[in-house]
Amino acid sequence: MTRSHTIHYRIAFSDCDPAQIVHFANYFRWFDTASREFFTACGVPGWRDTERKSGIIGTPVVDVQARFLASATYGEDIEIESTVERWGNKSFVMRHVARRGDTALVEGREVRVFAVRDPADPLRIKAVPIPEDIRAACS
Repeated sequence: MTRSHTIHYRIAFSDCDPAQIVHFANYFRWFDTASREFFTACGVPGWRDTERKSGIIGTPVVDVQARFLASATYGEDIEIESTVERWGNKSFVMRHVARRGDTALVEGREVRVFAVRDPADPLRIKAVPIPEDIRAACS
């Protein structure tokens, strides 16, 4: 069975554009939050702790895609369900579905990698194999 996690959010007036619908960029912010919350729900420590333990600083996005199906506006309650759709060696695909009740609003996919600081240049990062303990906890 694929593990999933759902976050809930009430849309604020400031989340909307002049047409009073959610500005598209906010869904990407919420997907990012939902991704971190997914790992927290799986028991993965915060990224500061994983950096101290194994050098992993997080899971940056390397590709993102979204399909906008319906609009939402301020005052509405939405939920975002997140699952890992596919695990690779260094990358994984996170699938998100934002819903208002039974209505799907946005379907999104993020390709993410587990990253550490590059020893040759600490201002850069590099992808590393996904730790087996994290993969097991989140599958």
